[in-house]
Amino acid sequence: MMESEGSRNEITVASHEYLNCDFSDVVFSWSLEDIFNENLFKHKVQNIPETFQSVGQYFGSFVYPLLEETRTQLCSSLETIEEAPYAEIVGLEESKSMPYRYGTQLYNVKVDEWRNRFSGWKEPYKTLPGDVLILADAKPESASDLQRMGRMWTFLLVTKIPDEDKDEDENEDEDEDEDEIGYRHFDFQVEASRDNHHMKKSLFMIFLINIIPSKRIWNSLHKRGNLKIINEVLCTNSVVEENCQLCVQKGGIWYEKICPNLSSTLNYSQVEAVMTCLARINCNHKSNVDLIWGPPGTGKTKTVGMLLFTLFKMKRKTLVCAPTNVAIKEVASRVMKLMKESYGADSGRDAMFCPLGDILLFGNKDRLKVGDEVEEIYMDYRLKRLKKYFKSTTHWKQCFNSMIDVLKDCVSQYHIFLKKSNGKSMSFLEFVREELKCAATQLRNCLFVFYTHIPKSIILEHNLQKVLSFISLLDSFEPLLLHENVDPEELEELFSHPVEDFSELITDTDRKYLLQQRRSECYFALKCLMDSLNSCNLPSVLNQKSLMGKASLIFCTASSAYKLRSVAMESLNILVIDEAAQLRESF
Repeated sequence: MMESEGSRNEITVASHEYLNCDFSDVVFSWSLEDIFNENLFKHKVQNIPETFQSVGQYFGSFVYPLLEETRTQLCSSLETIEEAPYAEIVGLEESKSMPYRYGTQLYNVKVDEWRNRFSGWKEPYKTLPGDVLILADAKPESASDLQRMGRMWTFLLVTKIPDEDKDEDENEDEDEDEDEIGYRHFDFQVEASRDNHHMKKSLFMIFLINIIPSKRIWNSLHKRGNLKIINEVLCTNSVVEENCQLCVQKGGIWYEKICPNLSSTLNYSQVEAVMTCLARINCNHKSNVDLIWGPPGTGKTKTVGMLLFTLFKMKRKTLVCAPTNVAIKEVASRVMKLMKESYGADSGRDAMFCPLGDILLFGNKDRLKVGDEVEEIYMDYRLKRLKKYFKSTTHWKQCFNSMIDVLKDCVSQYHIFLKKSNGKSMSFLEFVREELKCAATQLRNCLFVFYTHIPKSIILEHNLQKVLSFISLLDSFEPLLLHENVDPEELEELFSHPVEDFSELITDTDRKYLLQQRRSECYFALKCLMDSLNSCNLPSVLNQKSLMGKASLIFCTASSAYKLRSVAMESLNILVIDEAAQLRESF
Protein backbone atom coordinates (compact mmCIF):
# COMPACT_ATOMS: atom_id res chain seq x y z
CA MET A 1 0.00 0.00 0.00
CA MET A 2 1.01 3.66 -0.22
CA GLU A 3 2.24 5.41 2.92
CA SER A 4 2.17 9.15 3.47
CA GLU A 5 5.69 9.63 4.87
CA GLY A 6 8.75 7.97 6.37
CA SER A 7 9.43 5.49 3.53
CA ARG A 8 12.92 4.81 2.25
CA ASN A 9 13.81 6.64 -0.95
CA GLU A 10 16.89 4.68 -2.00
CA ILE A 11 14.88 2.08 -3.92
CA THR A 12 13.77 4.66 -6.46
CA VAL A 13 17.42 5.16 -7.45
CA ALA A 14 17.33 1.82 -9.26
CA SER A 15 14.84 2.96 -11.86
CA HIS A 16 16.80 6.18 -12.52
CA GLU A 17 20.12 4.33 -12.88
CA TYR A 18 18.72 2.22 -15.74
CA LEU A 19 16.21 4.78 -17.02
CA ASN A 20 17.26 4.66 -20.69
CA CYS A 21 18.91 1.23 -20.75
CA ASP A 22 17.73 -1.67 -22.83
CA PHE A 23 17.45 -4.86 -20.82
CA SER A 24 19.57 -6.80 -23.32
CA ASP A 25 22.34 -4.20 -23.09
CA VAL A 26 22.40 -4.49 -19.30
CA VAL A 27 22.57 -8.29 -19.38
CA PHE A 28 25.18 -8.46 -22.14
CA SER A 29 27.38 -5.94 -20.35
CA TRP A 30 28.09 -8.59 -17.71
CA SER A 31 31.33 -10.54 -17.88
CA LEU A 32 31.55 -14.20 -16.90
CA GLU A 33 32.97 -13.03 -13.58
CA ASP A 34 29.90 -10.83 -13.07
CA ILE A 35 27.51 -13.68 -13.86
CA PHE A 36 29.22 -16.04 -11.40
CA ASN A 37 29.51 -13.31 -8.75
CA GLU A 38 26.79 -14.05 -6.18
CA ASN A 39 27.45 -10.68 -4.56
CA LEU A 40 27.00 -8.60 -7.74
CA PHE A 41 23.77 -7.09 -6.44
CA LYS A 42 24.21 -7.99 -2.78
CA HIS A 43 23.93 -4.43 -1.51
CA LYS A 44 21.26 -3.41 -4.03
CA VAL A 45 18.62 -6.12 -3.75
CA GLN A 46 16.41 -5.30 -0.79
CA ASN A 47 13.26 -6.77 0.67
CA ILE A 48 10.17 -5.45 -1.04
CA PRO A 49 8.58 -3.13 1.55
CA GLU A 50 4.98 -3.48 2.65
CA THR A 51 4.28 0.22 2.06
CA PHE A 52 5.52 2.67 -0.59
CA GLN A 53 5.94 6.41 -0.65
CA SER A 54 5.22 6.66 -4.37
CA VAL A 55 4.37 4.65 -7.45
CA GLY A 56 7.94 5.32 -8.64
CA GLN A 57 9.33 3.64 -5.55
CA TYR A 58 6.98 0.70 -6.09
CA PHE A 59 8.26 0.12 -9.64
CA GLY A 60 11.88 0.76 -8.66
CA SER A 61 11.78 -1.92 -5.98
CA PHE A 62 11.56 -4.63 -8.67
CA VAL A 63 14.51 -3.54 -10.82
CA TYR A 64 17.42 -5.12 -8.94
CA PRO A 65 15.52 -8.32 -8.04
CA LEU A 66 14.79 -8.77 -11.74
CA LEU A 67 18.47 -8.31 -12.63
CA GLU A 68 19.56 -10.69 -9.89
CA GLU A 69 17.05 -13.32 -11.00
CA THR A 70 18.34 -13.07 -14.59
CA ARG A 71 21.96 -13.30 -13.42
CA THR A 72 21.09 -16.41 -11.42
CA GLN A 73 19.39 -18.04 -14.44
CA LEU A 74 22.42 -17.36 -16.63
CA CYS A 75 24.76 -18.65 -13.93
CA SER A 76 22.77 -21.87 -13.59
CA SER A 77 22.76 -22.43 -17.36
CA LEU A 78 26.49 -21.81 -17.65
CA GLU A 79 27.21 -24.22 -14.81
CA THR A 80 25.45 -26.97 -16.78
CA ILE A 81 26.51 -25.82 -20.25
CA GLU A 82 27.73 -29.33 -21.10
CA GLU A 83 24.05 -30.46 -21.03
CA ALA A 84 22.66 -27.55 -23.10
CA PRO A 85 21.39 -27.92 -26.70
CA TYR A 86 24.05 -26.98 -29.27
CA ALA A 87 24.50 -26.76 -33.05
CA GLU A 88 27.26 -26.08 -35.53
CA ILE A 89 26.94 -23.06 -37.82
CA VAL A 90 26.87 -23.88 -41.53
CA GLY A 91 25.87 -20.44 -42.83
CA LEU A 92 26.51 -16.95 -41.50
CA GLU A 93 26.24 -13.51 -43.09
CA GLU A 94 25.73 -9.93 -42.03
CA SER A 95 22.17 -8.73 -42.44
CA LYS A 96 21.31 -5.51 -44.24
CA SER A 97 18.60 -4.85 -41.66
CA MET A 98 19.11 -2.01 -39.26
CA PRO A 99 20.07 -3.27 -35.77
CA TYR A 100 17.92 -2.48 -32.80
CA ARG A 101 20.67 -0.77 -30.82
CA TYR A 102 23.76 1.30 -31.53
CA GLY A 103 27.01 -0.67 -31.60
CA THR A 104 25.41 -3.97 -32.63
CA GLN A 105 25.11 -5.93 -35.86
CA LEU A 106 22.48 -8.37 -37.08
CA TYR A 107 23.52 -11.70 -38.60
CA ASN A 108 21.54 -14.29 -40.54
CA VAL A 109 22.39 -17.77 -39.26
CA LYS A 110 21.92 -21.31 -40.53
CA VAL A 111 22.85 -24.31 -38.36
CA ASP A 112 23.15 -27.98 -39.16
CA GLU A 113 20.84 -29.29 -36.42
CA TRP A 114 20.25 -28.77 -32.74
CA ARG A 115 21.39 -31.64 -30.55
CA ASN A 116 20.22 -32.28 -27.01
CA ARG A 117 23.07 -33.64 -24.91
CA PHE A 118 20.87 -33.90 -21.82
CA SER A 119 18.27 -36.65 -21.69
CA GLY A 120 16.11 -34.47 -19.45
CA TRP A 121 15.06 -32.36 -22.45
CA LYS A 122 11.63 -33.73 -23.33
CA GLU A 123 11.51 -32.22 -26.83
CA PRO A 124 14.13 -31.16 -29.37
CA TYR A 125 15.20 -27.58 -28.79
CA LYS A 126 13.63 -25.06 -31.18
CA THR A 127 15.01 -21.53 -31.49
CA LEU A 128 12.70 -18.72 -30.35
CA PRO A 129 13.03 -14.91 -30.32
CA GLY A 130 14.63 -13.78 -27.06
CA ASP A 131 16.87 -16.84 -26.74
CA VAL A 132 20.33 -16.03 -25.36
CA LEU A 133 23.00 -18.11 -27.07
CA ILE A 134 26.73 -18.55 -26.62
CA LEU A 135 28.73 -18.30 -29.84
CA ALA A 136 32.08 -20.09 -29.44
CA ASP A 137 34.90 -21.30 -31.67
CA ALA A 138 34.69 -24.72 -30.01
CA LYS A 139 32.04 -26.69 -28.16
CA PRO A 140 32.56 -25.97 -24.41
CA GLU A 141 32.30 -28.85 -21.99
CA SER A 142 32.21 -26.49 -19.00
CA ALA A 143 32.03 -22.77 -18.29
CA SER A 144 35.77 -22.76 -17.52
CA ASP A 145 36.40 -23.72 -21.18
CA LEU A 146 35.19 -20.26 -22.16
CA GLN A 147 37.82 -18.64 -19.94
CA ARG A 148 40.81 -20.48 -21.39
CA MET A 149 43.56 -18.48 -23.03
CA GLY A 150 42.89 -17.90 -26.72
CA ARG A 151 39.28 -19.08 -26.59
CA MET A 152 36.84 -16.74 -28.39
CA TRP A 153 33.18 -16.50 -27.49
CA THR A 154 30.35 -13.99 -27.22
CA PHE A 155 26.69 -13.68 -26.27
CA LEU A 156 24.06 -13.58 -29.02
CA LEU A 157 20.38 -12.64 -28.88
CA VAL A 158 17.89 -14.26 -31.27
CA THR A 159 15.82 -11.45 -32.81
CA LYS A 160 13.76 -13.07 -35.56
CA ILE A 161 12.61 -16.46 -36.81
CA PRO A 162 11.30 -16.92 -40.38
CA ASP A 163 7.66 -17.96 -40.54
CA GLU A 164 7.60 -20.90 -42.94
CA ASP A 165 3.81 -20.68 -43.30
CA LYS A 166 3.77 -17.01 -44.23
CA ASP A 167 3.36 -15.99 -47.85
CA GLU A 168 5.26 -13.01 -49.17
CA ASP A 169 2.03 -10.98 -49.41
CA GLU A 170 1.12 -11.64 -45.76
CA ASN A 171 3.49 -9.25 -43.99
CA GLU A 172 1.17 -6.43 -42.97
CA ASP A 173 2.34 -6.46 -39.37
CA GLU A 174 6.07 -6.73 -40.00
CA ASP A 175 8.58 -4.41 -41.57
CA GLU A 176 9.86 -5.93 -44.79
CA ASP A 177 13.66 -5.64 -44.82
CA GLU A 178 15.56 -5.27 -48.08
CA ASP A 179 17.13 -8.69 -47.60
CA GLU A 180 13.98 -10.33 -46.19
CA ILE A 181 13.60 -12.89 -48.98
CA GLY A 182 17.25 -13.90 -48.69
CA TYR A 183 16.96 -14.03 -44.91
CA ARG A 184 14.25 -16.69 -45.12
CA HIS A 185 16.82 -19.12 -46.43
CA PHE A 186 18.44 -18.97 -42.97
CA ASP A 187 17.18 -20.48 -39.73
CA PHE A 188 17.10 -17.34 -37.62
CA GLN A 189 18.57 -13.88 -37.06
CA VAL A 190 20.79 -12.88 -34.13
CA GLU A 191 22.19 -9.67 -32.71
CA ALA A 192 25.83 -9.32 -31.61
CA SER A 193 28.31 -6.54 -30.90
CA ARG A 194 30.09 -5.13 -33.97
CA ASP A 195 33.57 -6.08 -32.73
CA ASN A 196 33.09 -9.82 -33.29
CA HIS A 197 35.78 -10.34 -35.94
CA HIS A 198 35.88 -14.10 -35.34
CA MET A 199 32.39 -14.59 -36.84
CA LYS A 200 33.81 -16.29 -39.96
CA LYS A 201 35.51 -19.14 -38.08
CA SER A 202 34.20 -22.65 -37.47
CA LEU A 203 31.64 -21.86 -34.82
CA PHE A 204 29.18 -23.47 -32.45
CA MET A 205 26.05 -22.11 -30.78
CA ILE A 206 24.85 -23.18 -27.34
CA PHE A 207 21.46 -22.28 -25.88
CA LEU A 208 21.37 -20.73 -22.38
CA ILE A 209 18.05 -19.06 -21.48
CA ASN A 210 15.18 -17.03 -22.94
CA ILE A 211 14.85 -13.46 -21.63
CA ILE A 212 11.62 -12.38 -23.33
CA PRO A 213 9.44 -12.47 -20.15
CA SER A 214 12.09 -10.59 -18.14
CA LYS A 215 12.59 -8.09 -20.96
CA ARG A 216 8.85 -7.37 -21.01
CA ILE A 217 8.81 -6.86 -17.24
CA TRP A 218 11.77 -4.50 -17.60
CA ASN A 219 9.98 -2.46 -20.25
CA SER A 220 6.83 -2.25 -18.15
CA LEU A 221 8.86 -1.00 -15.17
CA HIS A 222 10.39 1.80 -17.23
CA LYS A 223 7.63 2.64 -19.74
CA ARG A 224 4.57 3.03 -17.58
CA GLY A 225 1.16 3.39 -19.14
CA ASN A 226 -2.18 3.52 -17.39
CA LEU A 227 -1.45 3.40 -13.64
CA LYS A 228 -5.07 3.41 -12.52
CA ILE A 229 -5.09 -0.15 -11.19
CA ILE A 230 -1.67 0.32 -9.52
CA ASN A 231 -2.87 3.44 -7.73
CA GLU A 232 -6.06 1.66 -6.74
CA VAL A 233 -4.14 -1.22 -5.15
CA LEU A 234 -1.54 0.95 -3.43
CA CYS A 235 -3.92 3.66 -2.20
CA THR A 236 -6.11 1.57 0.09
CA ASN A 237 -7.51 4.66 1.83
CA SER A 238 -9.19 6.03 -1.31
CA VAL A 239 -12.64 7.51 -0.62
CA VAL A 240 -15.80 6.34 -2.40
CA GLU A 241 -17.82 9.42 -3.32
CA GLU A 242 -21.20 7.69 -3.21
CA ASN A 243 -22.78 4.77 -1.49
CA CYS A 244 -22.26 1.69 -3.74
CA GLN A 245 -25.13 -0.37 -2.30
CA LEU A 246 -27.32 0.60 -5.27
CA CYS A 247 -24.60 -0.64 -7.66
CA VAL A 248 -24.49 -3.96 -5.84
CA GLN A 249 -28.24 -4.33 -6.26
CA LYS A 250 -28.03 -3.46 -9.95
CA GLY A 251 -25.33 -6.08 -10.35
CA GLY A 252 -27.62 -8.74 -8.93
CA ILE A 253 -30.41 -7.75 -11.33
CA TRP A 254 -28.03 -7.87 -14.31
CA TYR A 255 -26.81 -11.26 -13.24
CA GLU A 256 -30.26 -12.82 -12.89
CA LYS A 257 -31.25 -11.60 -16.36
CA ILE A 258 -28.19 -12.98 -18.12
CA CYS A 259 -27.48 -16.24 -16.37
CA PRO A 260 -30.61 -17.58 -14.63
CA ASN A 261 -29.51 -21.23 -14.66
CA LEU A 262 -26.11 -20.73 -13.05
CA SER A 263 -26.98 -22.75 -9.95
CA SER A 264 -27.40 -25.85 -12.10
CA THR A 265 -23.75 -25.58 -13.17
CA LEU A 266 -21.97 -24.21 -10.09
CA ASN A 267 -22.23 -24.89 -6.38
CA TYR A 268 -23.29 -22.27 -3.85
CA SER A 269 -19.86 -20.77 -3.12
CA GLN A 270 -19.01 -20.64 -6.84
CA VAL A 271 -22.28 -18.85 -7.57
CA GLU A 272 -21.55 -16.38 -4.77
CA ALA A 273 -18.10 -15.67 -6.21
CA VAL A 274 -19.50 -14.95 -9.68
CA MET A 275 -22.34 -12.78 -8.34
CA THR A 276 -19.96 -10.78 -6.14
CA CYS A 277 -17.68 -10.05 -9.11
CA LEU A 278 -20.61 -9.02 -11.29
CA ALA A 279 -21.92 -6.72 -8.60
CA ARG A 280 -18.51 -5.05 -8.27
CA ILE A 281 -18.22 -4.64 -12.03
CA ASN A 282 -21.46 -2.67 -12.16
CA CYS A 283 -20.13 -0.09 -9.70
CA ASN A 284 -19.27 3.14 -11.51
CA HIS A 285 -17.83 4.92 -8.47
CA LYS A 286 -14.49 3.17 -8.08
CA SER A 287 -12.32 0.38 -9.41
CA ASN A 288 -12.23 -2.87 -7.49
CA VAL A 289 -9.85 -5.77 -7.09
CA ASP A 290 -11.40 -9.07 -5.98
CA LEU A 291 -9.88 -12.48 -5.28
CA ILE A 292 -11.48 -15.84 -6.00
CA TRP A 293 -9.62 -18.32 -3.83
CA GLY A 294 -9.87 -21.87 -2.59
CA PRO A 295 -7.87 -25.13 -2.23
CA PRO A 296 -6.87 -27.12 -5.31
CA GLY A 297 -9.77 -28.94 -6.94
CA THR A 298 -12.51 -26.64 -5.67
CA GLY A 299 -13.41 -25.38 -9.16
CA LYS A 300 -11.73 -21.96 -9.31
CA THR A 301 -11.03 -22.22 -13.05
CA LYS A 302 -14.56 -23.50 -13.65
CA THR A 303 -15.90 -20.49 -11.77
CA VAL A 304 -13.69 -18.10 -13.74
CA GLY A 305 -14.88 -19.71 -16.97
CA MET A 306 -18.53 -19.08 -16.09
CA LEU A 307 -17.69 -15.52 -14.99
CA LEU A 308 -16.00 -14.82 -18.34
CA PHE A 309 -18.88 -16.34 -20.28
CA THR A 310 -21.29 -14.08 -18.41
CA LEU A 311 -19.13 -11.00 -18.96
CA PHE A 312 -19.03 -11.80 -22.66
CA LYS A 313 -22.82 -11.97 -22.82
CA MET A 314 -22.91 -8.64 -20.99
CA LYS A 315 -20.61 -7.22 -23.72
CA ARG A 316 -17.95 -6.16 -21.22
CA LYS A 317 -14.51 -5.79 -22.82
CA THR A 318 -12.34 -8.22 -20.88
CA LEU A 319 -8.67 -9.23 -20.86
CA VAL A 320 -7.86 -12.67 -19.43
CA CYS A 321 -4.28 -13.50 -18.43
CA ALA A 322 -2.47 -16.36 -16.71
CA PRO A 323 1.17 -17.05 -15.79
CA THR A 324 1.56 -19.99 -18.19
CA ASN A 325 0.43 -21.05 -21.64
CA VAL A 326 -1.11 -24.21 -20.18
CA ALA A 327 -3.26 -22.20 -17.78
CA ILE A 328 -4.50 -19.65 -20.31
CA LYS A 329 -5.35 -22.38 -22.81
CA GLU A 330 -7.35 -24.24 -20.14
CA VAL A 331 -9.42 -21.16 -19.31
CA ALA A 332 -10.00 -20.40 -23.00
CA SER A 333 -11.12 -23.98 -23.72
CA ARG A 334 -13.65 -23.84 -20.87
CA VAL A 335 -15.17 -20.62 -22.20
CA MET A 336 -15.24 -22.06 -25.72
CA LYS A 337 -17.15 -25.10 -24.48
CA LEU A 338 -19.71 -22.88 -22.74
CA MET A 339 -20.04 -20.71 -25.85
CA LYS A 340 -20.77 -23.62 -28.17
CA GLU A 341 -23.13 -25.34 -25.76
CA SER A 342 -25.07 -22.11 -25.26
CA TYR A 343 -25.21 -21.23 -28.95
CA GLY A 344 -26.31 -24.70 -29.93
CA ALA A 345 -29.07 -24.68 -27.31
CA ASP A 346 -30.29 -21.17 -28.22
CA SER A 347 -30.26 -21.52 -32.00
CA GLY A 348 -30.79 -25.23 -32.48
CA ARG A 349 -27.83 -25.23 -34.86
CA ASP A 350 -24.69 -27.27 -34.90
CA ALA A 351 -22.50 -25.96 -32.07
CA MET A 352 -19.57 -25.84 -34.49
CA PHE A 353 -21.40 -23.07 -36.41
CA CYS A 354 -20.89 -20.35 -33.82
CA PRO A 355 -19.85 -16.64 -34.07
CA LEU A 356 -16.47 -16.42 -32.32
CA GLY A 357 -14.93 -13.33 -33.92
CA ASP A 358 -15.18 -11.34 -30.68
CA ILE A 359 -13.11 -13.92 -28.77
CA LEU A 360 -9.36 -13.99 -29.39
CA LEU A 361 -6.40 -16.02 -28.11
CA PHE A 362 -2.88 -14.97 -29.06
CA GLY A 363 0.65 -16.01 -28.16
CA ASN A 364 3.52 -18.17 -29.35
CA LYS A 365 2.05 -21.15 -31.24
CA ASP A 366 4.85 -23.52 -30.22
CA ARG A 367 4.45 -22.77 -26.51
CA LEU A 368 0.67 -22.67 -26.55
CA LYS A 369 0.42 -26.01 -28.37
CA VAL A 370 -2.93 -24.99 -29.82
CA GLY A 371 -5.36 -27.88 -30.29
CA ASP A 372 -8.85 -28.30 -31.69
CA GLU A 373 -10.48 -27.02 -28.50
CA VAL A 374 -9.20 -23.44 -28.99
CA GLU A 375 -8.01 -23.40 -32.60
CA GLU A 376 -10.93 -21.31 -33.88
CA ILE A 377 -10.14 -18.38 -31.58
CA TYR A 378 -6.34 -18.51 -32.03
CA MET A 379 -4.93 -15.44 -33.80
CA ASP A 380 -2.65 -17.21 -36.32
CA TYR A 381 -5.34 -19.72 -37.31
CA ARG A 382 -7.92 -16.95 -37.68
CA LEU A 383 -5.69 -14.81 -39.89
CA LYS A 384 -4.84 -17.79 -42.06
CA ARG A 385 -8.51 -18.66 -42.59
CA LEU A 386 -9.50 -15.05 -43.32
CA LYS A 387 -6.61 -14.33 -45.66
CA LYS A 388 -7.73 -17.17 -47.90
CA TYR A 389 -10.61 -14.91 -48.93
CA PHE A 390 -8.67 -11.64 -49.01
CA LYS A 391 -5.71 -12.37 -51.29
CA SER A 392 -7.13 -9.60 -53.44
CA THR A 393 -9.89 -7.04 -52.98
CA THR A 394 -12.29 -9.19 -55.00
CA HIS A 395 -11.33 -12.69 -53.88
CA TRP A 396 -14.22 -13.32 -51.46
CA LYS A 397 -16.62 -11.82 -54.00
CA GLN A 398 -15.64 -14.49 -56.51
CA CYS A 399 -17.31 -17.08 -54.26
CA PHE A 400 -20.50 -15.02 -54.25
CA ASN A 401 -20.43 -14.28 -58.00
CA SER A 402 -19.93 -17.96 -58.88
CA MET A 403 -23.10 -18.85 -57.02
CA ILE A 404 -24.98 -15.89 -58.49
CA ASP A 405 -24.02 -17.02 -61.98
CA VAL A 406 -25.34 -20.53 -61.28
CA LEU A 407 -28.66 -19.14 -60.07
CA LYS A 408 -29.07 -16.52 -62.80
CA ASP A 409 -27.30 -17.61 -66.01
CA CYS A 410 -26.89 -21.37 -65.79
CA VAL A 411 -28.50 -22.02 -69.19
CA SER A 412 -26.14 -19.73 -71.08
CA GLN A 413 -23.18 -21.24 -69.20
CA TYR A 414 -24.39 -24.70 -70.21
CA HIS A 415 -24.44 -23.81 -73.90
CA ILE A 416 -20.95 -22.31 -73.66
CA PHE A 417 -19.83 -25.55 -72.03
CA LEU A 418 -21.32 -27.61 -74.88
CA LYS A 419 -19.43 -25.56 -77.47
CA LYS A 420 -16.15 -26.08 -75.65
CA SER A 421 -16.67 -29.72 -74.73
CA ASN A 422 -15.91 -31.13 -78.19
CA GLY A 423 -18.82 -33.56 -78.19
CA LYS A 424 -18.65 -34.46 -74.49
CA SER A 425 -22.21 -35.30 -73.49
CA MET A 426 -23.74 -33.98 -70.29
CA SER A 427 -27.37 -33.20 -69.67
CA PHE A 428 -28.40 -29.81 -68.36
CA LEU A 429 -29.47 -31.44 -65.11
CA GLU A 430 -26.03 -33.01 -64.62
CA PHE A 431 -24.36 -29.70 -65.47
CA VAL A 432 -26.49 -27.70 -63.03
CA ARG A 433 -25.98 -30.17 -60.21
CA GLU A 434 -22.21 -30.17 -60.71
CA GLU A 435 -21.96 -26.39 -60.95
CA LEU A 436 -24.21 -25.91 -57.93
CA LYS A 437 -22.23 -28.38 -55.84
CA CYS A 438 -18.94 -26.64 -56.62
CA ALA A 439 -20.23 -23.10 -56.14
CA ALA A 440 -22.22 -23.95 -53.00
CA THR A 441 -19.25 -25.68 -51.33
CA GLN A 442 -16.96 -22.70 -51.90
CA LEU A 443 -19.61 -20.24 -50.76
CA ARG A 444 -20.51 -22.21 -47.64
CA ASN A 445 -16.83 -22.35 -46.64
CA CYS A 446 -16.51 -18.61 -47.18
CA LEU A 447 -19.64 -17.80 -45.18
CA PHE A 448 -18.58 -20.15 -42.40
CA VAL A 449 -15.25 -18.32 -42.06
CA PHE A 450 -16.95 -14.92 -42.13
CA TYR A 451 -19.56 -15.96 -39.58
CA THR A 452 -17.04 -17.62 -37.27
CA HIS A 453 -14.01 -15.33 -37.43
CA ILE A 454 -15.01 -11.73 -38.21
CA PRO A 455 -15.83 -9.58 -35.14
CA LYS A 456 -19.45 -8.48 -34.95
CA SER A 457 -18.46 -4.82 -34.86
CA ILE A 458 -17.05 -5.27 -38.39
CA ILE A 459 -19.43 -7.70 -40.06
CA LEU A 460 -22.43 -6.34 -38.09
CA GLU A 461 -25.18 -8.34 -36.42
CA HIS A 462 -27.72 -7.99 -39.23
CA ASN A 463 -25.27 -9.53 -41.71
CA LEU A 464 -24.82 -12.54 -39.47
CA GLN A 465 -28.57 -13.03 -39.58
CA LYS A 466 -28.52 -12.69 -43.38
CA VAL A 467 -25.83 -15.37 -43.57
CA LEU A 468 -28.02 -17.77 -41.59
CA SER A 469 -31.09 -16.94 -43.68
CA PHE A 470 -29.27 -17.55 -46.95
CA ILE A 471 -27.80 -20.87 -45.81
CA SER A 472 -31.29 -21.97 -44.74
CA LEU A 473 -32.62 -21.09 -48.21
CA LEU A 474 -29.75 -22.91 -49.89
CA ASP A 475 -30.41 -25.97 -47.72
CA SER A 476 -33.99 -26.07 -49.00
CA PHE A 477 -33.10 -25.38 -52.65
CA GLU A 478 -30.48 -28.11 -53.11
CA PRO A 479 -32.79 -31.09 -52.30
CA LEU A 480 -35.34 -29.84 -54.86
CA LEU A 481 -32.68 -29.77 -57.53
CA LEU A 482 -31.29 -33.16 -56.53
CA HIS A 483 -34.69 -34.87 -56.53
CA GLU A 484 -34.67 -38.01 -58.70
CA ASN A 485 -37.83 -37.05 -60.60
CA VAL A 486 -36.47 -33.77 -61.97
CA ASP A 487 -36.75 -33.73 -65.75
CA PRO A 488 -33.64 -32.26 -67.50
CA GLU A 489 -35.59 -30.62 -70.34
CA GLU A 490 -38.19 -29.11 -68.01
CA LEU A 491 -35.42 -27.83 -65.76
CA GLU A 492 -33.61 -26.18 -68.67
CA GLU A 493 -36.85 -24.52 -69.71
CA LEU A 494 -37.46 -23.35 -66.17
CA PHE A 495 -33.95 -21.93 -65.74
CA SER A 496 -34.31 -20.11 -69.07
CA HIS A 497 -36.70 -17.75 -67.31
CA PRO A 498 -35.35 -14.81 -65.29
CA VAL A 499 -35.09 -15.57 -61.59
CA GLU A 500 -38.01 -13.28 -60.77
CA ASP A 501 -40.37 -14.67 -63.50
CA PHE A 502 -43.27 -16.83 -62.24
CA SER A 503 -45.73 -16.01 -65.08
CA GLU A 504 -45.85 -19.47 -66.64
CA LEU A 505 -45.96 -21.39 -63.38
CA ILE A 506 -49.49 -22.35 -62.47
CA THR A 507 -49.75 -23.26 -58.75
CA ASP A 508 -47.61 -22.84 -55.69
CA THR A 509 -47.81 -26.62 -55.12
CA ASP A 510 -46.12 -27.44 -58.40
CA ARG A 511 -42.52 -28.67 -58.03
CA LYS A 512 -41.44 -26.30 -60.79
CA TYR A 513 -42.95 -23.41 -58.86
CA LEU A 514 -41.07 -24.41 -55.70
CA LEU A 515 -37.81 -24.72 -57.64
CA GLN A 516 -38.27 -21.29 -59.18
CA GLN A 517 -39.30 -19.82 -55.85
CA ARG A 518 -36.25 -21.15 -54.01
CA ARG A 519 -34.00 -20.17 -56.90
CA SER A 520 -35.36 -16.64 -56.77
CA GLU A 521 -35.15 -16.41 -52.98
CA CYS A 522 -31.55 -17.67 -52.94
CA TYR A 523 -30.54 -15.24 -55.68
CA PHE A 524 -32.00 -12.11 -54.09
CA ALA A 525 -30.89 -13.09 -50.58
CA LEU A 526 -27.34 -13.60 -51.82
CA LYS A 527 -27.34 -10.30 -53.75
CA CYS A 528 -28.62 -8.49 -50.65
CA LEU A 529 -25.95 -10.10 -48.46
CA MET A 530 -23.18 -9.25 -50.91
CA ASP A 531 -24.26 -5.61 -51.15
CA SER A 532 -24.45 -5.37 -47.37
CA LEU A 533 -20.99 -6.92 -46.87
CA ASN A 534 -19.54 -4.55 -49.45
CA SER A 535 -20.33 -1.65 -47.13
CA CYS A 536 -18.50 -3.22 -44.13
CA ASN A 537 -14.90 -2.53 -45.24
CA LEU A 538 -14.09 -6.19 -44.63
CA PRO A 539 -10.38 -6.06 -45.62
CA SER A 540 -9.68 -4.18 -42.38
CA VAL A 541 -9.82 -7.51 -40.48
CA LEU A 542 -6.62 -8.73 -42.12
CA ASN A 543 -4.43 -7.20 -39.46
CA GLN A 544 -3.45 -8.53 -36.04
CA LYS A 545 -3.96 -5.18 -34.35
CA SER A 546 -7.40 -4.81 -35.91
CA LEU A 547 -8.50 -8.19 -34.58
CA MET A 548 -7.11 -7.36 -31.13
CA GLY A 549 -8.80 -3.96 -31.11
CA LYS A 550 -12.21 -5.33 -32.08
CA ALA A 551 -12.25 -8.38 -29.78
CA SER A 552 -14.26 -8.12 -26.57
CA LEU A 553 -12.78 -11.19 -24.82
CA ILE A 554 -9.00 -11.56 -25.15
CA PHE A 555 -6.88 -14.44 -23.84
CA CYS A 556 -3.07 -14.33 -23.51
CA THR A 557 -0.32 -14.95 -20.98
CA ALA A 558 0.60 -12.04 -18.72
CA SER A 559 3.90 -11.79 -20.56
CA SER A 560 2.23 -11.53 -23.98
CA ALA A 561 -0.25 -8.85 -22.86
CA TYR A 562 2.34 -6.16 -23.61
CA LYS A 563 1.34 -6.40 -27.30
CA LEU A 564 -1.94 -4.66 -26.49
CA ARG A 565 -0.06 -1.46 -25.60
CA SER A 566 0.35 -0.64 -29.30
CA VAL A 567 -3.24 -1.46 -30.27
CA ALA A 568 -5.84 1.23 -30.85
CA MET A 569 -8.84 -0.06 -28.94
CA GLU A 570 -11.56 0.88 -26.51
CA SER A 571 -10.53 0.78 -22.87
CA LEU A 572 -10.72 -2.63 -21.26
CA ASN A 573 -13.41 -2.89 -18.61
CA ILE A 574 -12.11 -5.92 -16.72
CA LEU A 575 -8.84 -7.75 -16.19
CA VAL A 576 -9.12 -11.37 -15.02
CA ILE A 577 -5.95 -13.22 -13.94
CA ASP A 578 -6.22 -16.98 -13.51
CA GLU A 579 -3.75 -18.59 -11.06
CA ALA A 580 -2.73 -15.07 -10.03
CA ALA A 581 -0.87 -16.30 -6.93
CA GLN A 582 1.65 -18.01 -9.23
CA LEU A 583 2.40 -14.77 -11.05
CA ARG A 584 5.35 -12.57 -10.16
CA GLU A 585 4.01 -9.23 -8.95
CA SER A 586 6.16 -7.27 -11.39
CA PHE A 587 4.16 -8.75 -14.29
